[in-house]
Amino acid sequence: MTEEETKKVKIGKPSGFRDFFPEEYAKVDFVLGTMRRISREFGYVEYQTPAVELRKLYELKSGDELVGETFKITSRSGQKLVLIPELTPTLTRMLAERQQYYTKPIRWFCIPRCYRDETLQRGRVKEFWQYNIDILGMDDIYADAEIITILTKIIAECGLSKTQFVVRINDRNFMQKFMEAIGIDDFIPVFQVFDRTFKLLQDYMYKEFRKKMPDEKAIDFALEIRHGVSSHHSRFEIVESTKKEDPTFLDPIFENLPQTDETNEIKRNLPKYIVNSFKEALENIKLEKKQIDDLFKLSLIEDTPKNFLVRVKKLTKLDNIGEILKNLEELAQLLNNFEITDYILFDGSLARGLDYYTGIVFEAWSKEGILPRAIAGGGRYADMVAMLGGQPLTGTGFGFGETVLMELMDEFKVKYPKQEICDVYIAPIKLDDLSVIIELSDQLRENGMKTIFNPFDWKLRRHFENAEKRKVEWMIIVGKKDLANDAVTLRNIITGDQEVIPLKKIVSTLVKRIKK
Repeated sequence: MTEEETKKVKIGKPSGFRDFFPEEYAKVDFVLGTMRRISREFGYVEYQTPAVELRKLYELKSGDELVGETFKITSRSGQKLVLIPELTPTLTRMLAERQQYYTKPIRWFCIPRCYRDETLQRGRVKEFWQYNIDILGMDDIYADAEIITILTKIIAECGLSKTQFVVRINDRNFMQKFMEAIGIDDFIPVFQVFDRTFKLLQDYMYKEFRKKMPDEKAIDFALEIRHGVSSHHSRFEIVESTKKEDPTFLDPIFENLPQTDETNEIKRNLPKYIVNSFKEALENIKLEKKQIDDLFKLSLIEDTPKNFLVRVKKLTKLDNIGEILKNLEELAQLLNNFEITDYILFDGSLARGLDYYTGIVFEAWSKEGILPRAIAGGGRYADMVAMLGGQPLTGTGFGFGETVLMELMDEFKVKYPKQEICDVYIAPIKLDDLSVIIELSDQLRENGMKTIFNPFDWKLRRHFENAEKRKVEWMIIVGKKDLANDAVTLRNIITGDQEVIPLKKIVSTLVKRIKK
């Protein structure tokens, strides 16, 4: 390749990674800024981590599946490293080392860039910001309520309404006691079935559809219906629809599929698919019929906190149901005190698959099913520190990538705040000595005003055009005549109004007007 040809080579960015030009990064900055602001309002402090960790830490804490999705590096000294794909192992390592130095409860948050070498899809990229927040050393259910409130406030203050997103909540401790009461003592396989509820439905439908249609079509149909079911209706409503003669209320689930006899048949059989997919998975782990029926009924209960508690009590005749539901009842009251109940659903099918969750678990989702991924998720864990040599430390928290939230903000046409590039633009007109203007620009910046000064011998019109493109409201015009009178001209670029202001008063004048 010649030198001339080398100069013409165009190199793009790696697949799954993103450039952020200033106008695009301003949107990211708003979301991350909202996360930081609300965290600090609740008294949380920010920490930072390395961009890499020893691969062994993730092999120990996260398992083979996540390690398989990491970007792996070997240092020159031979250390096996990974670019961090999530934050929990790093937080665990840090606390194991120095938790004794911090007053409990510990309230920490962090927003690093994380990396996962996974399959690309909407809402999923290979490099992203991951907001993590945890409160550690507090067993009280108040900690869970505070964390859930922070999550809800961030999403709401980024512009999504209560009609656009919901936070689903359950209690693994309640589920475990419920299982104990009906004679189940091996909880993890049941939690895994609950966690895969919609994936089980998709797999079941695919096996049914492939008998009647080409494989590729069966895959697409099963995935589309899974997304529709998870977003448009509760599973309880769909199962109960067998009692209705007219199934048209299910139409939104099928709106992206061709309206054929085939899809009409699927619509009629959808309640059966939901029942069979879940119950077969429980049969496969050798549960008894009565146990399966009780668990299935629990999985269908999705309601407001108040109604959920009433329905669960009706579902079972257990003598100690009040004790079993204690955490959820207390949480419901606290969330009501925080005035976020309108954003909340208690969901009997929610379990979250990670083994270390021991109490309240929660996930935020779009209500309209635009993306098949949770916005964020987390929960209560009994201890993740002792394994690395620290003292046992309970905690609750969540992880929150920016990508799904920003996809939803775009989908719902949320307006981002105006990007404030600059407050004041100084335009010099044929000046030989710029010392006065440089001193003035320093004074403006010292008083908190973002100030641009272009020291070019431009005509005034060109300064106006430059300031307008930067969306600046205030311009200080400084010419020889003004300076001879110890004054400058202040112009509002938006209204066109202008006036001569004494040089010694221009800073205080702008402070008042910009603050106003």
